[in-house]
Amino acid sequence: MEPIPSYGAPQADRPLSLTVRKTEAWQPRVTQVKRHSPSVVEIEVRAPLAARNLRPSQFFRMQNFERLSPVVEGSRLQTEALALTGVRNEHDPERLSLMVLEVGASSRLAATLHAGDPIVLMGPTGKPTDIPHNETILVAGGRRGAAVMMMLGSALRAAGNRVLYFAGFRTADELYMRERLEHGADTIVWCTASGPAIIPHRPQDRSMSGDFIEIVQRYADGALEPQGQAPAFPLDSIDRILAIGSERLLRMVQEARTGRLSGYFCKDVRAIGSVGSPMQCMLQGVCAQCLQWQRDPATGRRTRAVFSCAGQDQPLDWVDLDNLDARLAQNRVQERLSDAWLDYLFTRTGIVRV
Repeated sequence: MEPIPSYGAPQADRPLSLTVRKTEAWQPRVTQVKRHSPSVVEIEVRAPLAARNLRPSQFFRMQNFERLSPVVEGSRLQTEALALTGVRNEHDPERLSLMVLEVGASSRLAATLHAGDPIVLMGPTGKPTDIPHNETILVAGGRRGAAVMMMLGSALRAAGNRVLYFAGFRTADELYMRERLEHGADTIVWCTASGPAIIPHRPQDRSMSGDFIEIVQRYADGALEPQGQAPAFPLDSIDRILAIGSERLLRMVQEARTGRLSGYFCKDVRAIGSVGSPMQCMLQGVCAQCLQWQRDPATGRRTRAVFSCAGQDQPLDWVDLDNLDARLAQNRVQERLSDAWLDYLFTRTGIVRV
């Protein structure tokens, strides 16, 4: 076992006590809270042991302490356990960042944390993405996919892979941490569902606003290239597809593989989907909140249920997306009520948040 490292200067030339050293090593504390877009907040945390063990695509279970959560108009502002993508800090190996996508009351409450706050942090958990070598890989990702790609993209390229990244956002102002995304991909096609397109900063990158699958198709047809040029990565050269995002994005890619894009990929391309199931304990096989059905793509019949928190990357054609959609919708009424109540509290009380 490695010795517990000591942090900070000892007082009066005396070494730090074991209790202080353990607290420094094992008690995660917020060091910075930063908003990157209207719906994405970065929680930077000092957590030396967690940062040391983090691998690409792994995530953390985070929440604030009940006893430190303020009570506003009879409501305690405590978050539920949030599953958050972890990202290593490029400058400090003892720190990591947790990327919060604001989609409900608890994720929005994360923006009320402040530097110095202790938090409950479990992980890293989940299986790291398998990193192949010397393949051509297409990554289709939404907002969650962007958080994953900040570590995954660099790891893929370091293993000799060529990465074509279709980065999907609803609008251009959702884009965040652009330089890290560019570092993780040879070519990026910036995709926005509506509004102005994202302006590329690199000559090899492309951009378009509209339907995600249509953008992929137009890229494959050379419609996004200067006249007469072929795409840098033809789709029939792709060895592996990684779809990382919402249930809707996974469904679009799953259906397009046998539909609108069926003639573009080679027959033996591997398609993998990162499944974001509802989660609770995130201990890889305890509470079963994250159970996800898989089905035989030939017959459509269910074959087995798997723990998504133990293996979020699954063969895309096997994922029962109707089951995933139903699971994600099971608490929708309560979530909307909580969200509306939080809107009221934010409006009435002036709670400080980034």
